[in-house]
Amino acid sequence: MNPTDISTPPRGLPRGYLALLVGRTVSELGSEVTVMALPLTAITLLGAGPAQTGLLLACGRAPYLIIGLLAGVIVDRLPHRCILLTANLVMAVTLATIPLLASLGQLGMVQLYMATTLVGTAAVIGEVAYLACVPTVVDRARLVRAQSSWQLSRSCVVTVGPFLAGWLVSAFSAPTAILVDSASFVVAAVLLPLLPARAAERSATGSSSVVVQIAEGLTAVFGNPILRAVTLATGSFIFCYNAYSAVFLLYLTQHIGLDGWTTGLVLSIGAIGGILGAVTAAWAGRAIGLGPVLMATLALSAAGMTLSALFTEPRSVALVCVALSQFVLSFGQEIYNVHQVSVRYALAPPRVLGRVNASIRSLVWGLAPMGALLGGAVGAGPGLRTALLASSLLGVASLLWIWLSPLRRTHSLHL
Repeated sequence: MNPTDISTPPRGLPRGYLALLVGRTVSELGSEVTVMALPLTAITLLGAGPAQTGLLLACGRAPYLIIGLLAGVIVDRLPHRCILLTANLVMAVTLATIPLLASLGQLGMVQLYMATTLVGTAAVIGEVAYLACVPTVVDRARLVRAQSSWQLSRSCVVTVGPFLAGWLVSAFSAPTAILVDSASFVVAAVLLPLLPARAAERSATGSSSVVVQIAEGLTAVFGNPILRAVTLATGSFIFCYNAYSAVFLLYLTQHIGLDGWTTGLVLSIGAIGGILGAVTAAWAGRAIGLGPVLMATLALSAAGMTLSALFTEPRSVALVCVALSQFVLSFGQEIYNVHQVSVRYALAPPRVLGRVNASIRSLVWGLAPMGALLGGAVGAGPGLRTALLASSLLGVASLLWIWLSPLRRTHSLHL
């Protein structure tokens, strides 16, 4: 097979991948509801403040740091279909306990922390399995096309998700809205048998120890200057983004005075930028090159974060700023994600792809709870607006990792 430039994906995707994509899209739509409904449950039902919402977000991200590297070994050793099925069912059952406990009057912050941690643990393993499963159902020449389709699907979900979440929270309640996410994971599990047989086969990883296999994944990432730069840049930005996210909903509800419906509507309008970003990602890579597009979109994403905190009055101007903020942030992040994941497919050996993905996600999302805790602490101290502005300004610095690497002058890679 001739090398294929990652910026020029061929058309057409196999049915096995489309089944995987549909299941993933449905579960992500449900998860978008939980992204809003879970902190609103803590805020409106349990009276949570900035520190508690920051800790809640940290609980969901902490498993990346604790078991992320082990997840890569699991994914490279066990059948992907089995892993995905187990992860989806665990998340479905765990999320269903939140509205159940709320209806019984037994829900507290401790239960939310525990449920969020368990869901986060299953999500870590499931997401690594998904990334490793894609190359088993899509040939290498079409991997960028597959990644672009996922980012487009993800952008549509992010656009619809807040609107759906806002309606569910307003029409029913925040805990009840989480049932939609639980059901979405059941749907994803039902679609898994449609994957081709090779996705159900055990991977061949040899008889080396867990520690040696983890070390192989880390070496593949940090021994390559381009993978290392992209990983550190992504991790730095995610740290700042989670500091921002820890106080963002509190800022909208307390400083601007938005209800659940209006919050969902504004975020949905803003997320249309993600659709535009996913559609134009390949063109942007061809136009200015891989390295420049990664740096430009990181800077653009950070600029988008800044816009949300510029105005609190008048309310109409604040609403426009929040919507524009999310539009610019989503646009930049979708273009960035299409290209940064494609870098892994181009440079990582297939036999260690699970461990490479796990190594990257362990660092990237392992930094997320630290960012969330810092954002919550700053929000509780200097203030919510200060936390938003500081995290967005620090986010710009993440592009320095790429600027200082060979990727700065790299126009394209090959699969």
